[in-house]
Amino acid sequence: MKITFVNHASFLLEANGVTIWCDPWTKGKLVNNCCALFSPSPPVPYHLVDYIWISHEHSDHFNFPTLKSIPEAERKRITVLYQKHSSPRVVDGLRKLGFEQIREVPLYRWFMLRPGVEFLCGSIGTMDSFMAVRAEGECILNLNDCICKASTLKYIRRLVGSKISVLLTQFSVAQWIGNRKDETDAVPQKLRELKYRIWTFQPEFTIPFASFGYFCNQENSWMNEFMITPAKVASLNLPGVNFMYPGDQWDSKERTFRSGEAIARYSQDLENLEIDPTPPSVDAELIRQAMETLLAALRKRFGKLVMRKMQAFEVLTHDTQRIFRLYPAVGRCDVSEATPKTAERARYVMCSQVAWYTFAHSWGWNVVEGGAIYLDRDFQEKGGAELWRRCVNEYSTDVLRFDSPSRIRRTLAFLWGKKYEIFYHFTGRAVDDEALSEISPKPRFDSPSAQAVS
Repeated sequence: MKITFVNHASFLLEANGVTIWCDPWTKGKLVNNCCALFSPSPPVPYHLVDYIWISHEHSDHFNFPTLKSIPEAERKRITVLYQKHSSPRVVDGLRKLGFEQIREVPLYRWFMLRPGVEFLCGSIGTMDSFMAVRAEGECILNLNDCICKASTLKYIRRLVGSKISVLLTQFSVAQWIGNRKDETDAVPQKLRELKYRIWTFQPEFTIPFASFGYFCNQENSWMNEFMITPAKVASLNLPGVNFMYPGDQWDSKERTFRSGEAIARYSQDLENLEIDPTPPSVDAELIRQAMETLLAALRKRFGKLVMRKMQAFEVLTHDTQRIFRLYPAVGRCDVSEATPKTAERARYVMCSQVAWYTFAHSWGWNVVEGGAIYLDRDFQEKGGAELWRRCVNEYSTDVLRFDSPSRIRRTLAFLWGKKYEIFYHFTGRAVDDEALSEISPKPRFDSPSAQAVS
């Protein structure tokens, strides 16, 4: 078996004559051109790829420019694997890109992908998924971005069953964490999750990945100060942790890494990050129209009763000094020039282009959160405006739809396939300090370190 690291969450897995390319992202900026790869990608031998696996629809995993760059003939030949999700949106997008062989895989059930290659896919939350592959006496588990309760991880461990050869998992923050500081405890929590996963699965090797993008615009570059770097992870001295640089290959026969060299190259790349200026401003009327269009779509999707529970809020565009006051209950948006008083009172602060993008696309709010391209001044006092966020995020992910017979069937099948994950999500405990303490390796009393303490 061979693992060739491509970039970010993307790698090639070769086993028993089958090659699977996971989450292709090799080029281009994303999240409204505010995130980019900080290391160069190697060329991918498209003609050797049999399958592409897409974990979820975020653009650093389901990346249109990368998928479009695959030659047309290869797109027709390669089979794309995607979870049997309640929404057909990703499958529809793949067809529009020219992929003809698309296989929606069952949830939480091992199946034979090819003779000698077993495959497992599980859904986490509304869109994320993980995969495991068993072949050639090895077991590879790719958790990528999945945020799991402690009990969910233990459930996955039981389901995978085999001794895990290689665990691949995210290691740094990837969304808004506060107002130019870590107000959500995101950095310590990400490190807790990394440790918990390693101690729960006890793999022979762990490859931290899915965290090789950086915040590349003036509007969100402050987030780079909170990046968990490969060097930081290495300093934790966790067992079996090894980094791979784009183009590096792990061979199950040799079972070696060039982790030190990879960390040094990443550290050098991080010293040369290019930051783009604030995007050009957008006319206030275009923003207002986009806001009212989104409010109308939410009203149609969730109904008047839900929308009436949402309080009015204000957005300040700092580059054009405009105040947009949104009234979700009635679907209206008013615009005015900012004064010192109204500017100070506005809950959200962003540039005008980001304000337009946020409301002009169904996925806009989700993208802006992922790119951390705004301020939420009321976050500490009022929290994260949960009802608004839940509605816009559900609208953006196109999940839990019951508006047609086909969508009812898809949604029910999706929920039934992940019934145990749903159970553990609502009843399980979070990965906190207490959970970490319970599972962390205890020092042996006959070990030199334990004797030194005694």
